[in-house]
Amino acid sequence: MFSTAVQPGLVSLFSSTGSDPLALFSTRTDASLPSDSFVCLLNDAQSRPLPPSPAALITSPRDIEDDNVTEPDYTLEQTVLHIQSPTLKTTYIICPPIEWTGDARGPNGDLSMQHPWIHLQVRNMGREWTFEIGIADQSGREGVCAAQHFR
Repeated sequence: MFSTAVQPGLVSLFSSTGSDPLALFSTRTDASLPSDSFVCLLNDAQSRPLPPSPAALITSPRDIEDDNVTEPDYTLEQTVLHIQSPTLKTTYIICPPIEWTGDARGPNGDLSMQHPWIHLQVRNMGREWTFEIGIADQSGREGVCAAQHFR
């Protein structure tokens, strides 16, 4: 996807403040869970706009009165990506988009980026979450870097 592009020192694949934040991504949701499985953009501080019906936002730990919750009491005054589902394997975003074919996906069907690091900013919503990133070294050996907050 980026194999023929000049790659600057910093590349942002997702910015929630852009005009089309998910332009480089496909989204997948679990059709059997229409009220619980969705991907949407919303204002963090206001949790608005609400996702289309029948989807319903979960209540984050910060919204529950509980002395045992130690999450910081803060929100961002900006748009954030909200991915929600009780089943991690069926609701996700993927880049490059699955629908892209041929040259749009790059010679190997990947991003073809050459950066040695990645930065993600994730908020714990008191639910299980995970992410996976496919990587390849200069020799072409491939692997997956996965992180999750549960065992």
